[in-house]
Amino acid sequence: MTRYDIRSGRHEMRRASLRGFTLLELLTTMTVVAVLLTVGVPGFFDIVRSNRSAANANELVSALSIARSEAIRRGARIGICPSSNGAACTGTWSDGWIVFTDTAANDTVNPVVGTVLRVSGPLSGAPAVTATGEGGGAVSWIRFLPRGDVRSNAVLPVGISIQPANCRGDQARNIELNAAGRTIVERVAC
Repeated sequence: MTRYDIRSGRHEMRRASLRGFTLLELLTTMTVVAVLLTVGVPGFFDIVRSNRSAANANELVSALSIARSEAIRRGARIGICPSSNGAACTGTWSDGWIVFTDTAANDTVNPVVGTVLRVSGPLSGAPAVTATGEGGGAVSWIRFLPRGDVRSNAVLPVGISIQPANCRGDQARNIELNAAGRTIVERVAC
């Protein structure tokens, strides 16, 4: 920038003050950002996994609650089982499940899928979902009777574990379904 000084009668060149960062300021800022990302990002992903696990547990508890209330409302057997195709009891609990009217001849035989009332596909985040009875036997179906009580192919109570991928700490959820149809959800270690 050129400026004319009246007193001296000459033109003076002045440097315009430049605005910006010095190299030291830039390195300091980058170091602080790197530290915050190193600490913050894993914690953020832990929160996301934990929240996703809670949402997945709520999805399954909702299906169990609908099955029980429909059994009481209709005065009929209502079943829930794993389903990979949304129409029959196939696959694993990780594939999803169906809630259906159960047209089996009695309460002790395998369920017979009547009308499908609700279909739930695989859960978000691809968690491992396993259902076991009291003795450790795998649960392949759950039946609600007209009074709201529960039957299963395994010994009651039924424990359903939802464990997210890359699970750490207490991000997993365990759902316990007792013989009276009551569900309890708890946070458990991976």
